[in-house]
Amino acid sequence: MTKEQQILVAIHCLVYNHEPYLRDCFEGFVKQKTNFRFVAIVHDDVSTDGSAAIIREYTEKYPEIFRPIYETENQYSKHDGSLERIMNAAIDATGAKYVAMCEGDDYWTDPLKLQKQVDILEEDETLMACCTNCSVVDNHSQTIHPVRPEFVVKDNKEGRYNLRDFFRDDHQYPTLSVIYRNSHIDEVRAKYIHTANAFLGDWTLWICLLIYGDIYFLNEVTCAYRINPTSVTHTYNRVARAKAAREISIKVADILPENYVDIAADLRDTRWVWVSLIFAYKAEKRYLGMIGSMIAAAFVCPRALWHMLVKLARKNNSE
Repeated sequence: MTKEQQILVAIHCLVYNHEPYLRDCFEGFVKQKTNFRFVAIVHDDVSTDGSAAIIREYTEKYPEIFRPIYETENQYSKHDGSLERIMNAAIDATGAKYVAMCEGDDYWTDPLKLQKQVDILEEDETLMACCTNCSVVDNHSQTIHPVRPEFVVKDNKEGRYNLRDFFRDDHQYPTLSVIYRNSHIDEVRAKYIHTANAFLGDWTLWICLLIYGDIYFLNEVTCAYRINPTSVTHTYNRVARAKAAREISIKVADILPENYVDIAADLRDTRWVWVSLIFAYKAEKRYLGMIGSMIAAAFVCPRALWHMLVKLARKNNSE
């Protein structure tokens, strides 16, 4: 590859105190074998460990790949969208046709990952994104599961999937595996800003993309998802997640096209959220909150309370 080649893929990589894992992540980038040029936008959000030094090391060694951003003030903690605005501007400046995602504590294991996914997307302009399967590792990069235990798509069947498939089968696209087309970007970003929530990861991003095209699932393990107990998504509690789900479900319903009115109605019906909230309090042994939610559910949506009691009864009988 030459520097004159147009950049086809920009890697979206967020880093915060990822020093123990960062070399695994960056090695996954530099080992990619492609017939196109790609760059990695690596954003360090004022890490307090040695992450910035590792970024500088790789930038000096691979200047054609790494484009670092070093902050002097933590952007994530502002909760004002500044982090995404900074990353979006940096990605737009590359002129990349596709965006790949991988945070600093995850890593890619297949050196042909990008090439395989780009080939699929180049062959079909109606596809908005491509994702793959992944393994699960611990903090020491030791394999916990050779393949993600919860299915990515139903039965891990390779092929294309649309928005209805996503909702019907509760698809789980591993963020570190996804590469998406950088088109309809203004509309996608506007919808994502309206629906984004850290509690639910990139769940709403997949919905925003699926509104404009299908996603192809490549049933190959190309990357490793790390169970990192200090990461943002693993420090939130179940109750907070359940409360966030109620708010986000309504926002997602707002952005769906007119031919998805049935799904929008289901999302606005928040009875299931009361059930989730009650069980979240139970799991955390916060029984006052559980009782309070049960009382509220009895007044707001008694059918949800009945559903919860039936579920509890079935669980007790099975035990």
